[in-house]
Amino acid sequence: MISRRKVLRDGAILAFAGVAAACAAPRRVAGTAASGSIAWEYQVDGEVRGLRYGAGTVVVENAAVLTGLEARSGRELWRFPIATPGIGRHSSVWSNALVVCGAEPDAAGDRAVAVDLASGKRNWSFDAPEGVVLGGVFGVRDGVLYLIASDRDKGGREAWAVDMTSKAVRWRVPCDAEALSVPDSGSLLYNQSPSTGGDLVALDLGTGATAWSHAGDSAVSASTIATGLVQGAVLATDGAHIVSGLDPKTGAALWTTPALPYTAGVVFGSGDAYYLCDGERLHAMTPGGEAAKLWSISIADRGAAADVGGYPSAGAFYLLADRILRAIDVHTSAIRWTQSIPDKAGSQVSFAVGDAHCYVESTEDDPGASAVIAVVR
Repeated sequence: MISRRKVLRDGAILAFAGVAAACAAPRRVAGTAASGSIAWEYQVDGEVRGLRYGAGTVVVENAAVLTGLEARSGRELWRFPIATPGIGRHSSVWSNALVVCGAEPDAAGDRAVAVDLASGKRNWSFDAPEGVVLGGVFGVRDGVLYLIASDRDKGGREAWAVDMTSKAVRWRVPCDAEALSVPDSGSLLYNQSPSTGGDLVALDLGTGATAWSHAGDSAVSASTIATGLVQGAVLATDGAHIVSGLDPKTGAALWTTPALPYTAGVVFGSGDAYYLCDGERLHAMTPGGEAAKLWSISIADRGAAADVGGYPSAGAFYLLADRILRAIDVHTSAIRWTQSIPDKAGSQVSFAVGDAHCYVESTEDDPGASAVIAVVR
């Protein structure tokens, strides 16, 4: 908590003192709207810790400041000082607001807050009890906010359901996971522990009771639960060569593939297909026990791309691997465009998909600086 407070203090100076601005004005790069071109670039002083898109705004997290940019132009709209656990995977877009948690300058402890995406104003907030650290907010359903919390002294994580009207905690249950998946429909939410070896659990939205669990199941090393259901199933991989489709209501296996001839260690799901990356190639698969392959493409020209990031969205699959961003047509496997991203490993690059652009963190030559670039979709 001390380090987060220090970051918050430094970030507040950047946000309000005007001595060292956290972000510079955007630089327009492309004069055209050709797909794959860079529409604008926004220089950031320091590391980009996360990106989120919603309602025409892309939010950049830097130090302890959230900066809202107009998604179309990169023009700065607002700044909001808060030190969070990271908005890339620990925040939620809801009702034209970004719901985040962390330490604010005027709060004695952690707080969950809904920041209006257009204005940067606080629409709603929930103050955590004394000694409770909020590890992330992950969705809102029917006026209930779902988050992860932990006791600073006792340790251990819990999943909480917070009523947004009364601000009462409806239920709290032990939770090993660092994140929750809250679908738009259905009566369950899901979590999976960050380590391999299973622990995929479904919880009842209304009570927090465990509906089903694959705790300690070696056949569930990773899943597509973070990206949603694929043909109505939760996809799980054993981290080696087998993929299974699980019934989202019961957790029962609907189908299981035979051992695949390539590694099924990294899996992404979208709509009617799922994607496996074995380091050198990306394979698009049809869900089902027959393991039918739709297509396969090479992604690493100079050996294996050890760490990749995948972002399926609206007919395209955006793949960050070997320091290149590729837009791949999900139906034909044709590469629509590529853009060089001089950055770290693919899965660690801050990334968001908007209506017209992809927003990507890009490291400059100066190790203390980075940028956000908008690539035309």
